[in-house]
Amino acid sequence: LLLTRTELNVSSAMGFILLIGLVVKNGIVMIDYAHHLHAGGKPFREAVAEAARIRLRPILMTTLCTLFGLLPLALGLGAGAELQKPLALVVIGGLSLSTLVTLLAVPTFYVAARSRREDTAAPR
Repeated sequence: LLLTRTELNVSSAMGFILLIGLVVKNGIVMIDYAHHLHAGGKPFREAVAEAARIRLRPILMTTLCTLFGLLPLALGLGAGAELQKPLALVVIGGLSLSTLVTLLAVPTFYVAARSRREDTAAPR
C-alpha cells in the first residue's frame, strides 16, 4: 500500500484477511505433508525437505493463479475496480513476499523448533 500510495480502508483490510488465510494454508499444506511422510517412516529432516520440494509446485500454482486473477483489479480495469484495487494490491504484494517465506523459512523454523524441543526434552 505504501509503494502504491493507496490508503488503508475496508477493502485493504479484507485483503489482509484473505492474505493471512492463504499464507496459513500454504504453511499447513507443507507441514501436513511432512507429517504424513514422517509417519510413513522417513526421518524428520528428510520428510520436511521432501515435503518442501514436492509441495513447491502446488503452492506456486495457487499463488500464481491468485496473482493473475487479481491483476485486472490491481490495474483498475473494469467497472468498480477502483473500489477493490486496495484488496488486490494487498494480496498481490503480500503473496509475492510470503510465498518465499513459506517455501524457505517455514521448513527451516519447523526443523529448528523441533530440534530445540527434543533438546529440552532429553534427559540430563
